[in-house]
Amino acid sequence: MAVNQEFWRELEKLNQLFLRDYELYGHVDTSIINAEDIDRATKEGCERVVESVVASLTSGECPVLRVPRSHRRDVFYENVWLYGTQSTLDRAAEDLSRLLGVPRRGLHLTATGKGLVAGSLAYTTHDGTTIDVSQAQQGMLVPECVQGLSGVASEARYILVVEKDATFQKLVEAQFHRSFGPAVFITGKGYPDLLTRQLVFRLWAELRVPVLALTDADPYGLHIAAIYKFGSLAREEPGLAVPSLAWLGVLPSDLPALQLPAHALLPLTPTDHGKLATLAAHPLVSKCPAWLQQIHDQQKSGYKAEIQSLTHIAQDYLTSFYIPSKIRQGGWIT
Repeated sequence: MAVNQEFWRELEKLNQLFLRDYELYGHVDTSIINAEDIDRATKEGCERVVESVVASLTSGECPVLRVPRSHRRDVFYENVWLYGTQSTLDRAAEDLSRLLGVPRRGLHLTATGKGLVAGSLAYTTHDGTTIDVSQAQQGMLVPECVQGLSGVASEARYILVVEKDATFQKLVEAQFHRSFGPAVFITGKGYPDLLTRQLVFRLWAELRVPVLALTDADPYGLHIAAIYKFGSLAREEPGLAVPSLAWLGVLPSDLPALQLPAHALLPLTPTDHGKLATLAAHPLVSKCPAWLQQIHDQQKSGYKAEIQSLTHIAQDYLTSFYIPSKIRQGGWIT
């Protein structure tokens, strides 16, 4: 299927939503955006804590560190040798960040990114290295210091966020970002890390083009798309979520029309049902009727499917028909 005017016309309609949301959410507070301001804010936060402890001791009271608590919780954990679980380390970092009143990067607690980016994109890293992503055959790792990038340049007309690395590689190998582009493709290889989400947000804010998400038609795919759009279930700093992101697919509501073979459809587990209920109760998801409808559709059908299941229709169905048709018909939800 070739690119036609309908393809770009629908993306332009989506871009109008982006421009509206950009005015509301696209501007990150720059008061502590650079390294010097962050370091200064971190020192001031430490001083406030010390002063509070000294004041308590002077008055004969037991020092108490009051950490502002979030009203939401992150949901995935990984074991680490020192802290027992990744969640323990994450909670400690979150607590310290809130206690001092600075973003997590101000604590110099960073993680190596796992995400990949491909397509029409060039930039200069914080150490002065010029990178041309378009030259990479299988994509490049998301840069370690997204906020330190300069000279960001791209001819992309949209950004496609892909849940799985395998799907990302398939799209890149098919040169989809060129034949149906120019575009930028990004994958967080499952649940995205902070660097991947920072890059998606920054490109959204600077390139001012639509952002689409491609995930599995299951509760985890829905959750991943929601993280890119609404943010995680835990408190976090600004500049990590794209409010105008559109979930392109695979939508639970797409499954009946796809007529996949029975063995390609998997029954929802009790855990899946619990996850859908949790997502439906998310304070932001609950305000989006289209997203709630997808949750209800999946709950009612009782089954789920992965992106790879489209190969049961045709090996190239995803690249030759599904994505082009979905974009041409405006078959996303926002």
